[in-house]
Amino acid sequence: MSYVDLLAWLVESRSKLEGCRVDNIFSTDRENTYLLVIHCPSGDHSLVIEPSKRVHFTNFVRNKGLSNKARMLRELIRGSVIRRVDVIENERILKMELSNNTIIYIELLPKGILVITDMDNKIKFVTEHKEFRDRVMKPGEMYVLPPKQEGLPREEIEKLIKKGAIARILGVPQEIISALSLNVTSLEDLERAKFEVAKVLEDIREGKITPCIDLEKTVLPIEFPGCTKKESFNEALDEYFTNKERNEITEDKNEGEIKKLESTISNLNQTIKELRDNAEQFRNYGRLLMENFSQIEAEIKYKGSNEVQIGNYKIQVNPKLSVTKNAAIYFDKAKELEAKARKAEETIQQLTKKKAELEAMVNESKEGKIISLRKKEWYEKYHWSITTNGFLVIAGRDVDQNESLVRKLLEPDDIFLHADIQGAPATIIKNPKDIQEIDIIDAAIIAASYSKAWKLGLASVDVFWVYGNQVSKSPPAGEYLPKGSFMIYGKKNYLKNVKLELAIGINEQGGLRLEAGSINVISRRCKAYVTITPGENDQQKLAERILKILSRQTGLEGIKVFQEDLVRLIPGKSRIASSSDKLKDNLSDQT
Repeated sequence: MSYVDLLAWLVESRSKLEGCRVDNIFSTDRENTYLLVIHCPSGDHSLVIEPSKRVHFTNFVRNKGLSNKARMLRELIRGSVIRRVDVIENERILKMELSNNTIIYIELLPKGILVITDMDNKIKFVTEHKEFRDRVMKPGEMYVLPPKQEGLPREEIEKLIKKGAIARILGVPQEIISALSLNVTSLEDLERAKFEVAKVLEDIREGKITPCIDLEKTVLPIEFPGCTKKESFNEALDEYFTNKERNEITEDKNEGEIKKLESTISNLNQTIKELRDNAEQFRNYGRLLMENFSQIEAEIKYKGSNEVQIGNYKIQVNPKLSVTKNAAIYFDKAKELEAKARKAEETIQQLTKKKAELEAMVNESKEGKIISLRKKEWYEKYHWSITTNGFLVIAGRDVDQNESLVRKLLEPDDIFLHADIQGAPATIIKNPKDIQEIDIIDAAIIAASYSKAWKLGLASVDVFWVYGNQVSKSPPAGEYLPKGSFMIYGKKNYLKNVKLELAIGINEQGGLRLEAGSINVISRRCKAYVTITPGENDQQKLAERILKILSRQTGLEGIKVFQEDLVRLIPGKSRIASSSDKLKDNLSDQT
């Protein structure tokens, strides 16, 4: 990313940074690349940071890890709020000031690094210790910006103009110059070019951005020939860099083995050619001996020759043997060489099969490490499900969300559900026009499963439902309603003994997403799923087990990246009751 790119991205993305909290930090499979989970009022966002290359939000999910550097970053910035974000003027450096009196510097310069300092710019952490002529990058030292490039003398500028090195003079990438069709052959042209570049920067600062991408070439915040426009510059950056990342991902061991196999196959093909050429030559010798039987017999019998001349060929013979036996020796040699060639061909077939298997593993690995996610919907911050007939069900994850659902989202005609037990989520069916009983049952399973009944290990619990206009936050006179509590007026409609059994699956339509709900719903929406009931297995361990099953069912190796999301879907200690491929729960596998 250039300074222009970084500026455009920040102008567009500032609201997703300032005032938001750093919830978590992860390392990735890609060296020196980090994921920051940013929590904002509008929802959670994943920020990719790769010093010296890029910073942007991503809708693609990668394998998450916790390297030593990522662990140190967690200790320094996790839980802090981003107060202010700026781009250092004319530098590819992003500066983020945090509420815990620390500053993050993300350098996108060549050999750039990520630096954490205190408010006086004393370095606390760097992703890589480096020493330059003008600055030392290691803990305890003062963070110093790279030295400003001094203005070039006129003579140097004229030389650069002659060389066509305009990008160096203007301080913008060549792609910008090409996009603006700037043709600079004189100092006068240079002044006009400076004006055009300044106008682009001013437009960007004012939010006039035209995100454009060519996956094979570049991505820019302005239009350029052959590009495809995107809705946002961040979307363009995410697509461009993720595509590059996919192309760069390799399985070194397998690809090294593939190269060895290719070399062996090539050598064997050459060997087969030589064997067949020699076999044909030996057969030809045998034929020539038999076709010239009388001449050869005379030379062998009367002259005792061990070499005979037939046309242009000199053929070695054994004078002690007959012409027929000499010819037979050559025919036998030809057969031996043909047999060796066939054996080599069989070996090539085996190696080719092995090579194809390794190539499939490499491709599977490349596809598995980065999985495209659909854009998260607003309701995904809650527990949610879709009923049999397509109605949206949302349920609170905690007291705050319960309060928010009833105060802000519950409409008079919506259906409100609640398990008949203390400690249950406020559950809503939105816009339930022409709703059927099966839809209410689907929603009741969500209301029951995420209630305290699951943690108590119950098999079932009653659930009641009412209309939104029967729910109130206003208590009777003289009474007080605690946060997350509500008054229900009028008749309650009960669903007795709602079974605590939740289905969880992978929906592959339009990108991958985990979904939870009734078996009836999930079996229709997801090709691969499991059902769980209250049990004794820890959520983390059970999530690992479930992902193995779903991975086997879908053939997707990269879905382990969903582990954290899956843990949030499991209501408490559980067991696997069944899965879409009829696998039964094996408790020994889950402990």
